[in-house]
Amino acid sequence: MTVGTEKIDHEDIRNQVKRFLPGIKSTIRQGRPLPLLVTRKASPVDILQWLKSHSVYPRLYWYDRNGSVEIGGYGSLMTVSENDPARLSTAFDKLSGILDKHPQRGLLRFLGGCCFFPQEKQDKRWEDFPPFWFVLPQVVMLRKNGEFFLSVGVLFEDHEDDHDISARILKYFEKAKAKDLSPIRNQFPEVITRTDHPDYAGWKNSINTSLHQIDNGKIDKVVLARRTDVKFKEAVEAVDYVHALKRVNDRCYFFLFQPRQGTAFLGATPERLLKIEENRLISEAVSGSVARGADPDEDKHRGAWLLKDQKELSEQKFVTDDLIAKFCQLTRKIDLPGPPEIVKLVNVQHLVSKVSGVLRNGISVGQMVSSLHPTAAVGGCPVSAAISLIERLEPFSRGWYAGPIGIISHELTEMAVGIRSSLVIDRVVSLFTGAGIVKGSTPESEWKEIEDKMSTAFKVLSGGQG
Repeated sequence: MTVGTEKIDHEDIRNQVKRFLPGIKSTIRQGRPLPLLVTRKASPVDILQWLKSHSVYPRLYWYDRNGSVEIGGYGSLMTVSENDPARLSTAFDKLSGILDKHPQRGLLRFLGGCCFFPQEKQDKRWEDFPPFWFVLPQVVMLRKNGEFFLSVGVLFEDHEDDHDISARILKYFEKAKAKDLSPIRNQFPEVITRTDHPDYAGWKNSINTSLHQIDNGKIDKVVLARRTDVKFKEAVEAVDYVHALKRVNDRCYFFLFQPRQGTAFLGATPERLLKIEENRLISEAVSGSVARGADPDEDKHRGAWLLKDQKELSEQKFVTDDLIAKFCQLTRKIDLPGPPEIVKLVNVQHLVSKVSGVLRNGISVGQMVSSLHPTAAVGGCPVSAAISLIERLEPFSRGWYAGPIGIISHELTEMAVGIRSSLVIDRVVSLFTGAGIVKGSTPESEWKEIEDKMSTAFKVLSGGQG
């Protein structure tokens, strides 16, 4: 089958159902239905445009940083969620158990994320995003290594036969075909207002309070964030927004989690939290920043300054040392980083140090996430003191901002840090951006850093080119 108007191979779908059904039946326990998936090769398609063409929720999207894997999905075949902060580790274990025991484990891909503060009292704007929420979409379009695949799943009830299941799956395949792709809009509605939380006066007070804590030796670093609310004349289409971010960014993970129409968390983040390759755990320390230069010579000069500036190098060292300490608990044979390198994004340059190691036996995904998150790049150092200060100073709920987001599957587990992100609620887009505060920081320089970081998204939304 292909995605256009071509004829669906009914016989192939029935054969796949017959092949997988015995294993599904033998795995069912206590009458609980299990997912049964059928996958067919598909024709190339713009996955975001395909996703927009189907008005079924939730909508989910993931694009890995090197561009080799892209996934769009809609509907929920199975959802693993948790509202109790004390049970997030159990939720990860439940998700891993589903993947490990399922006979089609290679086809199951859960997309989702977690909030930044599990104990934080969420405000109403985050009510559609539980502290833990991962979804196995019912219909998935996957691009992997240049090939496209369409996957459809149903929950198998033990009283059904293969003909009933095949009929249901065929119906979903028919609906999944994108005969008339919805157009992607490059322009957004008119901006009415912009409001910063905190405003500059509040930001200055928070920075000065943080610097006082640093001078007194209570913390080494704290990452303070700002929420900028942009109100539009009409509602903003989340898929269009992600599509626009992809046009003007590179070396980023692109993501979209849209539980219902009019509400979405999305963004373009450069920062990896973790990736598992066989038995290796891979992560990175990203910190320090400077705006890109107006021309190649200035850009090179700014990068050279970033590699030598003691304030920026000090901030990077806090993040790297914190990551190495966490890796010592999770891995053996750690590959320690050399001097930090420069990574260039469309609007800023960062310092980055890569860390990897061989996982210790018995370490679960939940243990990795709970150990690595929050990194010193989004929380601070020491972490407990920094988090307490963030909770005291920030005048808003972080929700999923800077939390772990990504894909968990048998073949690929990769999670990014949900920075450079936005919460879309109808006509209001909230942009979230943070800056690391260390000795030598000033309110003016850190405010400018945040403006530089969010400039691409703001220009896209307000009609600029990014």
